Amino acid sequence: MKKNLFRTVLLATAALAGCETATDLPEPPHTPRVALLHILTTAPLDSSFYELFQQRRLYVSNSQRVFDTNYLTGRQDATAELRDAAGNVVERYRAANGTQYGNYTGYYLPVLGFRPQPGQQYTLRASLPGLETAESTLTMPAAPVVESGSYVPRTVPGTNGSGQYSGRLSLALRDDPNATNYYLAFARVLDRQGQSLNGGSLQVDYDSQNSAVSIGQFQLSSPSQGYSVYPFADTNVNGQRIALASDVEFYSYCSQPGCPQPGFIEVTVSSITKDAYDFYLSRRRYYDSDGNPFAEPAPLASNVRPGYGLFGGAADATYRIPLP
Repeated sequence: MKKNLFRTVLLATAALAGCETATDLPEPPHTPRVALLHILTTAPLDSSFYELFQQRRLYVSNSQRVFDTNYLTGRQDATAELRDAAGNVVERYRAANGTQYGNYTGYYLPVLGFRPQPGQQYTLRASLPGLETAESTLTMPAAPVVESGSYVPRTVPGTNGSGQYSGRLSLALRDDPNATNYYLAFARVLDRQGQSLNGGSLQVDYDSQNSAVSIGQFQLSSPSQGYSVYPFADTNVNGQRIALASDVEFYSYCSQPGCPQPGFIEVTVSSITKDAYDFYLSRRRYYDSDGNPFAEPAPLASNVRPGYGLFGGAADATYRIPLP
């Protein structure tokens, strides 16, 4: 029955493609609202933050009409602040200049250097001229507990002249049985002095047969690509040890004596709020449905009221694995 229905829809679509009938669709009413994205994090604002967590910075824009085809741009005239449970302002934000983010506008920098604490409640408020103030409240999660990690080489580095390294990365995480937890994991390469090597780039080796992507699997995410973020919920493994295992690869471009050599793989595991988990999943569905006329609607999850977007939290734990 489903096959016949699908065939009928395809035939009807093909027949209509040759028609020139124009249909005017009424545009739904739209009230402009604040639109924002921010992951409040316990990570310090050092060089590794800019390398790993650019996607966590506060971004503010405004909503658009459904039929507006203009590219959405950020706003630099927002007022944003963070308050604790008692209503005290603990952080304020200022607009970043365009060069700090590749000439993209809409990003904001914290100015007070506040570090949120696990278990505490915080409210983000943001406003734009002429629009109603939007806000969202969260409780910061506790940092995860990483028990162990290992890296086993699969190839001898440099044998093909490209400086390519590949191996098996494994990690064991102790899950809290008293709470529902949501995780993300990132990894980067450091030199022997603990500094980022070649931008720290480490990728999942998708050419390996052991690296199939499964949405319900605990796996490495990309810190720079929104599509390659894989949140994991402990729904079926609550209180158990959670294992991450992935074939990975990275490169060391060392063409002269004395240049930095790979020394460590540093894995960062983040406990994230449920709202952040829901948003990342909805964003994947949104990306996957793009351009598919038969896909179900894939709206992005939002916890900002009145407005749109995400205010999420993340507490991080890092684990360094020496390279052999």
